[in-house]
Amino acid sequence: MDHYLARSENSRGETEPLTTHLEKTAKLAGIFAGAFGEGQAGEWMGWFHDAGKASALFQDVLHKRAYHVDHSAAGACLLWDVGRDHLIARAIYAHHDGLYWHILSDLQRSYESEDQYDPREGKRYAVSGKAQYAALAAYMHSLPGIPKAQPELRKDAVSGFSGLPEMLHARMLLSCLCDADYTASASHEDPSILDKVEAHPLDASAILRSLEAYRNGIIEASQADPKLNAIRDRVYQSCLAAAESPPGMFTLTAPTGTGKTLALLAFAAKHAALHRKRRIIIVLPFLSIITQNAKIYREICGDILEAHSMASYGDDEDVKLLAERWDAPVIVTTSVKFFETFFRSRPTDLRHLHSIAESVIVFDEAQSIPMGLTATTLETMRCMCETFGCTMLLSTATQPAFDVRKDVQFHPIEVMQDPAAVYQQTRRVSVVWDVDAPTSLADIADEMAAQQSVCCVLNRKDHTRKLFQMLKERCEEGECFHISTDMCKAHRDVVLEEIRARLHDHLPCRLVSTSCIEAGVDLDFAAMYRALAPLEAIVQCAGRCNRNGNGSGQMIVFVPDEEKLYPSASYQNAAMIVKLVLSRHPIDIQDPAHIREYYTALFTHQSYDHDAPKLVSAIEAHDFVEAERQYRFIPQAGVDVLVPYQGEKALYDDLVSEAQEKGISADWMRRAAPLTVSCYREDKLRDLAEPCMLYSRGRRIPVPGRYLLYDPSFYDAATGLYFTDDSSLGYLV
Repeated sequence: MDHYLARSENSRGETEPLTTHLEKTAKLAGIFAGAFGEGQAGEWMGWFHDAGKASALFQDVLHKRAYHVDHSAAGACLLWDVGRDHLIARAIYAHHDGLYWHILSDLQRSYESEDQYDPREGKRYAVSGKAQYAALAAYMHSLPGIPKAQPELRKDAVSGFSGLPEMLHARMLLSCLCDADYTASASHEDPSILDKVEAHPLDASAILRSLEAYRNGIIEASQADPKLNAIRDRVYQSCLAAAESPPGMFTLTAPTGTGKTLALLAFAAKHAALHRKRRIIIVLPFLSIITQNAKIYREICGDILEAHSMASYGDDEDVKLLAERWDAPVIVTTSVKFFETFFRSRPTDLRHLHSIAESVIVFDEAQSIPMGLTATTLETMRCMCETFGCTMLLSTATQPAFDVRKDVQFHPIEVMQDPAAVYQQTRRVSVVWDVDAPTSLADIADEMAAQQSVCCVLNRKDHTRKLFQMLKERCEEGECFHISTDMCKAHRDVVLEEIRARLHDHLPCRLVSTSCIEAGVDLDFAAMYRALAPLEAIVQCAGRCNRNGNGSGQMIVFVPDEEKLYPSASYQNAAMIVKLVLSRHPIDIQDPAHIREYYTALFTHQSYDHDAPKLVSAIEAHDFVEAERQYRFIPQAGVDVLVPYQGEKALYDDLVSEAQEKGISADWMRRAAPLTVSCYREDKLRDLAEPCMLYSRGRRIPVPGRYLLYDPSFYDAATGLYFTDDSSLGYLV
């Protein structure tokens, strides 16, 4: 039986028998799918995924006598009727090229015609014709390890999006198969890889003990108002109590500054310990807050896995493997990385998806879910909870009224008892709504210059730059700061540290910023100004004011006297709904009822009462590729440019040298992330910057959407990337 090979010689000159590879893959896929009760399905996929390699034509491929041969169709064809709704066959057929729903015609061509050539794909089928399939079926069923009983797949959750649950199920199965296949294949070169699979168990009880010790140290050193500390304790204890509830969907509605960072971990650790969950996954909305939160979680939990675009794993191959597989007890990731995975179609992108099953997921800043993705996102998470054993906690200071949406089945358990009382007890900021008439930026500059600790958040980068220049003219050198995403992350981090130091030392500190500081950035100003914006942005902004509750802070919401006020139509519409609510009564940002009134008006607005139509249509049509294209947490409108930030000149020089000599790579992009800015003026970059290159087989291939900027005159030491003839550069926040 071992005359068929799975792959050619490794570095030791050893070939691998096909049966050896199938057995290893089946064992691993069975383990992975077993996490959500479908271990037998995993074994069937593992045994049959490479059945097409048991053919003369594919053996010719290994000996370089044939090319462009499809071996995936054979196993899919043999198992078309095995597993509910053909999901197992679809996963097998997708394990190299990606998921497609309508594959029956491809399988029929392979089965019914001998030596079938597919002109659309430019390939031949490894197995074709009924005679070859009969011989292959006999061979496969003669293998001693093939499961005898056919697998039964779990029943999917019911959703208003008819295609969503079964598409998710197909992705989960493919994830198990491709991870098993990649791991088994890698073991042909490095057998020790098999010993590293599922070798990182979660010790949730130990994390909980460490968390308690860490929190006690925070309490002892706290200089916050004792009443605020009492409320933080209430939030923390409420999370511990709610963790005893059965797995499912939860919400945590609590004001900013009430210790949600630690409370979320407390919920996750205790719930995981009680219900034997495999992982804790912490999802944060922005890269800007990953660093500070990951540092806290690492101090408490020990080793954690950071899984996001800026994570650097160096030359540690073991860590890289963990990152690809998400085989870690505690994972910190971004909402983009986490949620977009559920709508991907390619095997490499889906490899880690099965690792999310039986996890506790805490998502901070739940209000950051894009309007056009609300229903599909929440329905996917509900399906993960109901079908794949997850628990999810959505936390925010401005809990959206998701239940108002008719296309969402959202009935979570609220962690906090009487959250309205908590809001009233944490009233630290009074809001002045000065929105009836426009206010000039010059007037705002005058008012800020008269204060020692003040911040203004604006909606557009060009407004931010304009106000910053006005403010500098009115203040002493070193007292004014600017932050926006025109500055690279390394630059922003340095500025934030200087701001924190000045605030701590009670030195004059005036900041002009876009909304990039609003969520999770631990700044504490005595006074705030905020350009009229969606209510969730206003509430987040208030969270940067008087965070420790010592006295009373003030925030003034105003309308800038500028021609263009908002970065997008949707942002403007949400701001106008704030004005609509204000026309009825003053908004109390500490009243959950007012926040719900805002979201109710928002979600019943004709622009926001449904998800993006193209995404919904793709899901209803079971179109994996189009669904992936349409589901984007952040629209990819800009291009990435490496900027000459002088604070990291050595790193910049190394990256430029490597890009010029060797071209860029995935590791290069990770290391370049702290010096990268997203720019919305590619027309300028074509003239002023150089495209990044990928070197392949002696050729230099331009990488779309990536540039190197050499001229430091286009990167301002205070405000970042700037083209002097166009103030509208990258106006998005």
